[in-house]
Amino acid sequence: MISFGQLIRVLGVSVIHIVILFIVAPIIDHAFSPLDKEESNAEILLESITQLLTVSVIWYLMDKFVLHAINKYFNIHKVKMISKVMEIITAIVLIGLQTHLISKLEYITNEHPFRFIQIFE
Repeated sequence: MISFGQLIRVLGVSVIHIVILFIVAPIIDHAFSPLDKEESNAEILLESITQLLTVSVIWYLMDKFVLHAINKYFNIHKVKMISKVMEIITAIVLIGLQTHLISKLEYITNEHPFRFIQIFE
């Protein structure tokens, strides 16, 4: 059972985590170019894959080092709830703020050749 003190620390760490993500996510997004429909689909797909890999590596590094250090500092590293909370926050904020990536993926999805094949009619 989680105590009230631990809950307050989890909430505090969550706020710190969100602030860090709101700083880091736009930096990652702006490191990549916005959607340019003049590029080939292969180039757009390659940029999307590169950005996805970059986000994945940053996510891993943040989880492994930054968040681990914060959790240990606030003495909540043994609270089982914290890892799931941090995963959800990271997924929503880090991926949600990748506007260039999202626009490229939406464009590629609409351009995908299999989209027009109807399997079930």
